[in-house]
Amino acid sequence: MKNLLFIFITLITFANVSYASFPVTIDTQIQVVENSEINNSPDSSVYMILGFFVGFFSWLLILLPLLLLFVPNKSFRLGIIAGFLSMAGLLVWMFWGEIFGY
Repeated sequence: MKNLLFIFITLITFANVSYASFPVTIDTQIQVVENSEINNSPDSSVYMILGFFVGFFSWLLILLPLLLLFVPNKSFRLGIIAGFLSMAGLLVWMFWGEIFGY
């Protein structure tokens, strides 16, 4: 048991003291890539509607679909945000009416 513990501690020590196996230069070159414009294709409205429903029902799925905000399709992200905010507004309106009796 002592040998196993010694081997485990040794492996952890060597794992934490690892260095780069390639030369690191101080002068780095930066390459700038310009973003290309996204064409508004007919698919963008489909992605917008799909994103709206994903954002709208994200309240029921404990906000898990909000991880899809990192999808590169801009219309899908806008749909998620619009659906999320509309559901938030609907919930606020429902709770407001429940609390104040409107």
